[in-house]
Amino acid sequence: MSSQSQPYRRRHKQRHTLTGIVVFIIVAGIFLLLSTTVLFNVENIRVTGASNYTPQEIIDASGVEAGDNLVRLSTDKVSSQITSRLVYIEKAHLSRSFPSTLIINVEASEPEANFITDHGIYLISKGGKILEKIDEPKANLFNFTGTDPKLELLPGDKYASNDEHKDTVVYQMMTLLDTGNYSTVTSVDVTDRADIKCVFDNRITVSLGSVNDLEYKMNFAKEIIETKIGDKTEGTLTILSDANSASFLDKESLENNAKVYNDNIASMTTADTQETDENGNPIETETSETTSAAVAME
Repeated sequence: MSSQSQPYRRRHKQRHTLTGIVVFIIVAGIFLLLSTTVLFNVENIRVTGASNYTPQEIIDASGVEAGDNLVRLSTDKVSSQITSRLVYIEKAHLSRSFPSTLIINVEASEPEANFITDHGIYLISKGGKILEKIDEPKANLFNFTGTDPKLELLPGDKYASNDEHKDTVVYQMMTLLDTGNYSTVTSVDVTDRADIKCVFDNRITVSLGSVNDLEYKMNFAKEIIETKIGDKTEGTLTILSDANSASFLDKESLENNAKVYNDNIASMTTADTQETDENGNPIETETSETTSAAVAME
């Protein structure tokens, strides 16, 4: 009798277990259905963080309305709507506080640079967002030239160049400048991404080469300028290809070099245009003779 009752108890226990699983699945399904339809609908929206916009403007830009379901809400989509519709919001982070509250935390866009182009001047945020197209560069910001932005870009878009490799250069440089370690840098030229140039203190142009080891080269240049070059000296500092050595020419030397170069070009041009006889002697042209005669007559 005892031996027959044991299999019965096992079967009875198994049926109870199976019934419990089925009941759990049904209850979970009902709860899931209710949570995406009736339960957890938005009743309150709370806006936190600092920005130039009112809480209501941010709520309107989010597109979220009372009655929207918290569970089915796409936080990424709502965040993207806020930052694209409100130019001066850099980031929007959404979180749910059940049963019925949506929290929107925003971060204001901060102007970081003027991108000076042939098609106008773009005011750019720290995150690379185009804030405005302006007539004159904003003071106390980094000035970038040679960025070559795509023509279809509008305020609210993220900067992108016609040369995708140049994007890497621009964003790496902006990230470095944002650290605050290069506060004396006033402008950056990325026209040639293999020869990036920046100006320290409005007087020293630094030729950095490519984007490779950019932070190291920037620190190296900064150290040389602060310890080896006079605080009133102007000129050009070139970081050499090994990134461990550099050459410097002051403004006077650069001007002398430019004069010598221009004189050489002028001499070559004169030599190329001067007619000579078979012995290499200059031949006077008919115009020259006329001019000489006129001078003699006077």
